[in-house]
Amino acid sequence: MMRCLLFGFCLCLAHISGAQNAYRRVAIPEQAYFAEAFDAGALDRNWVLSKAVKDEQLQLLKYNGEWVIEESRELRLLGNRGLVLKSPGEHHAISTYLKKTYHFTDKPLCLQYEVFFPKGVDCGGAYIKLLSHSDDLRLSRFSDATPYTIMFGPDKCGSSHKIHFIFRHRNPVTGTYEEKHARQPELDLSDYFTDQRPHLYTLNVYPDGSFEILVDLTLINKGSLLEDMLSSAASAHEAQEQEDSARAALVDAVQTSDTKSQQHRRSDEPFTVSSVSAVGFELWSLTADVMFDNILLCDSLEVARRWTQDTWGQRQTPGVIEKLLMATVKRPWLWGLYVVTVGLPIILFVSFMWPNKRFGPPDQDYYYKKTDKPQADRRQDSEEQVSHAEGAHPTGAEAESRAVRRARRNTDVS
Repeated sequence: MMRCLLFGFCLCLAHISGAQNAYRRVAIPEQAYFAEAFDAGALDRNWVLSKAVKDEQLQLLKYNGEWVIEESRELRLLGNRGLVLKSPGEHHAISTYLKKTYHFTDKPLCLQYEVFFPKGVDCGGAYIKLLSHSDDLRLSRFSDATPYTIMFGPDKCGSSHKIHFIFRHRNPVTGTYEEKHARQPELDLSDYFTDQRPHLYTLNVYPDGSFEILVDLTLINKGSLLEDMLSSAASAHEAQEQEDSARAALVDAVQTSDTKSQQHRRSDEPFTVSSVSAVGFELWSLTADVMFDNILLCDSLEVARRWTQDTWGQRQTPGVIEKLLMATVKRPWLWGLYVVTVGLPIILFVSFMWPNKRFGPPDQDYYYKKTDKPQADRRQDSEEQVSHAEGAHPTGAEAESRAVRRARRNTDVS
């Protein structure tokens, strides 16, 4: 009996954990500057492969890695497609224009997309770039030298697991463009690269200069573009000194500007963020089959929320049982705990309750509690019922005898 119970319990768990969903195509929000779910069966013509060369004379392509649209290897969402980096050890570059140019104004920037490492990742990046607007931007020449405004997403090199947030801005003091890197969160990010599950990366930048970074809708980092960004060319200490010096110069500039005129305030802001007119991936990876999906750029948290619900939300949040199963992947000893905490109560319940009652309709003879005391003779009662039904009238002696037997049976039952 115990083996049957345990087998049924495990079979139920396996059935629940193996449940699959069929992917539903999503509508592109009109309010978005860019949204792509890769639902088409082939690479959309709006996506442009880079033809940048690394040798002008030999016309050798710098980016010869292959991009394809494929169905996801994740079994929980059947039929879902994504953009896949196919060539290990090769350079890849692909980009597309936004529906309209994005300008940083008084609304937030909302950027998000999904990354899936079905084979894990040995070394390589999976970040996305927002390409700066300019009259000479040509996507066919997209390369590592193409100016960008924001670079965001996961990157692994050796034992280092990072989620980059880099923005490029013009220094109001020197007039030159600089790259600023967000400090890495003090968290272990390795699971996002090794658990072979898709993850949703979200960056929100607000008009007041604050930012948030979320993975799977969980906040992992936040800060200020003024106070929590480091220069890529200096150590943390040197970068902090540069920031302090720049802020001091900025305060002086703002005070001077305020005394002269309010009309030139914008030129004295702590940073001038370039407008964005395209989005792209410019990557190198030792691991192939990296998948990208459900890219969104908009200026509305509500639009982003609905898009997330329609895309990422199709993956049902794991229930309690699935979470328990997922926990055993890295902690196999939990199976013993599960058996004790779940199986033991079932066994005890059956052991105590099963032999105490015989099951069946309560008006039948076998429905009684098991006891060592002699049971009443139900046959006698049946004979009496028959005799009454036939209209027989017992004699005085018979009536007295029956009364004695009833009293004796009542005494035995009690």
